[in-house]
Amino acid sequence: MGGRARCLALLAMALGLLSSGAAPAKDREPLRLAPSSKWHLDYAKDSCRIGRSFGEGDQKVTILIDRYEPGDPFRLQLIGKPVRTRRSDGIAELRFGPVGPMQERSYYSANASDKTPAIVLRGAMRIIPQPDEPEFEDAADPDAGDDAAAEKAARIAIAKAKRITPAEEAAATFLEVRKPAHQPLLLETGPLDKALAAMRQCTDELLDHWGIDVAKHATLSRPVIPKGNPGRWVLPGDYPPGKAWMGQRAIVMFRLNVDENGSVSACHIQNSIGDKAFDEAVCDALKRRARFEPALDSDGRPIPSYWLNAVNFHV
Repeated sequence: MGGRARCLALLAMALGLLSSGAAPAKDREPLRLAPSSKWHLDYAKDSCRIGRSFGEGDQKVTILIDRYEPGDPFRLQLIGKPVRTRRSDGIAELRFGPVGPMQERSYYSANASDKTPAIVLRGAMRIIPQPDEPEFEDAADPDAGDDAAAEKAARIAIAKAKRITPAEEAAATFLEVRKPAHQPLLLETGPLDKALAAMRQCTDELLDHWGIDVAKHATLSRPVIPKGNPGRWVLPGDYPPGKAWMGQRAIVMFRLNVDENGSVSACHIQNSIGDKAFDEAVCDALKRRARFEPALDSDGRPIPSYWLNAVNFHV
């Protein structure tokens, strides 16, 4: 498997945020919501998405789960009035129960196209976290050293990580959200194995569309490894002109084609939450600065591959 999505933090500005005087969400009984739609699968050119709605009217909440390559990690969005929050960003607490533990993931608040409140997780998650799994969403530090040894070890470990089994997916029957929802939520998803199996078929087909050898990638001895610190590939100065002062934010998911020499041959935007100017800024910066060690097949020979990541433009 190639790269694993990891967010590169770009710009942090201190903001005075309002806090609610209500009782902590963890002390309140969860709002249980039954499904109000079937799972819907969306096959896109560079991504796969499943979505489902729960509850009705003002209590309706929609889950969107996105994957951009084969594997267990995914991106999550929650849309609906029950997830409205006064904070512009923070830490979400959620789990796929009863098999998974509570996980903390950073998020930012947004609005869907119809102005419905939403929260968008800034990093990837899994139904069951890998023990000692690196927290990639906060790992990219522009002030860190250029030694890529830790990055290399982490990515190889993830490539060889224990996969979540269909039985474990079937055992996950609800999504519990403790924060930042004003009232805790329990979305009764039912067993997730069939929905995630359909998504796996979709992500396997992605590689074929990209011209990637699926069989060789199933037995890589080494995935694509960045040279140096990826946190210095997209910098605060790459923020599109005027967007920072206007407070505009974005998450840009991208894919770089990496040839057998470790050179970037193409940049593709897989999904983007924000103005298209951010997409251009990301690819322009990466084509100038990104450098890699190529992926190696099972015999240790370099082969063409790819690297996925996400950039958070965050004011």
